[in-house]
Amino acid sequence: MKYGILLTAVAFFAAAGAFAAGPDDLQPNLPDPDAPVEIRVTTGDAGKEVKAKVGEYIVIEMDNNVMAGNVRVWSELPGRNDDVLEAQESRNVNPKRPTAVGVDGKVLFRYLVKDAGTSEIRLGYTRPWESNETPERLFNVKIVAEKAAPAAGKTVVLESKDNGASVTVKAGDIVQVKLRSNRTTGYSWAEIKDKTDAKILKSYGGNYEVNAHPEGMVGVGGTETFTFTAVAPGRTGIALGYARPWEKDKEPAQSFKATVVVEAADAAPLTAATDTKEFALGDGDSGKSLELHVGDMVKLVLATNPTTGFSWTKVDKVDSSILKLEKNDYRQNANPGRMVGVGGKTTIVYRAVKPGTAKIDLTYMQPWEPDSEFNTNYTVTVKVLEK
Repeated sequence: MKYGILLTAVAFFAAAGAFAAGPDDLQPNLPDPDAPVEIRVTTGDAGKEVKAKVGEYIVIEMDNNVMAGNVRVWSELPGRNDDVLEAQESRNVNPKRPTAVGVDGKVLFRYLVKDAGTSEIRLGYTRPWESNETPERLFNVKIVAEKAAPAAGKTVVLESKDNGASVTVKAGDIVQVKLRSNRTTGYSWAEIKDKTDAKILKSYGGNYEVNAHPEGMVGVGGTETFTFTAVAPGRTGIALGYARPWEKDKEPAQSFKATVVVEAADAAPLTAATDTKEFALGDGDSGKSLELHVGDMVKLVLATNPTTGFSWTKVDKVDSSILKLEKNDYRQNANPGRMVGVGGKTTIVYRAVKPGTAKIDLTYMQPWEPDSEFNTNYTVTVKVLEK
């Protein structure tokens, strides 16, 4: 069985029973004011549906107990929608003595919500070399991802009277189209495909609200609101059609069109930097010094074989005020013959966030053998300069 992420520490799964908390009870963890939202999911949430927004992170926290002779690990099973969720890291966290046998701890799996949609996350508890066997225990959760709310800015509202109009906004502004609708008739407004350039005007979809009405009254109409954010200078259109979704061969009963001209913001256009660099390092680059600028990336691709119990540790111990950890992901090498003991690569990415000097100091080790002569150190000194 092919695993997407293979955790390298020994793990124990507390038996999943009645659900401990509903989706509304899952509290975000904000380590600092500028950090993205992290939605925590625990062993008690097995089988649940969890709502998240694009740009947020899902952190699955599994109970873990390191026990002598019990060489089992939690691994991700196939089934994740890569278009919705991107694996970021998996690691062992022990609040007490990291090397003690039988000490309770946590196993964390972290995912970035990339796009709207649904995806399952499935984990299995098994011995790494028993890849063809059914996992001893299973864990699954369903993630329902929605598009994030647009950033605050001046809002321009268009209505039916503005059909055919042209408006000018600045990068960062919001454009809303509000149109009367009555979904009880089967009709609804929808964006017409390929009419809006997403690089200029980003769509956040539509929202329908029913008009106020006496309780029990049927056939009440409402308003559909479509929201867009101007993200870069340029010219593009908005096109909406009012139709019954199942009548695909019919022209919309009504249509709405508008042209949007986006100018650069007063301070600076909201466009991604084009001169950001990524510095890639491999197994033979330990001991090197690197000089880069704010915004640049350092990418380490290191050979790893979790079936031996070894993993790269101290990944999150680098000075985060200078180098921010963006990714820590393990991928097994191709293994069409389902051989046992197959290793892979760990990819670790840091982003330079401010000037200064930081040292990346990693150790390839078995968590329960921190002083072993077989451990390997990997160091890189990074000097970050102003952009």
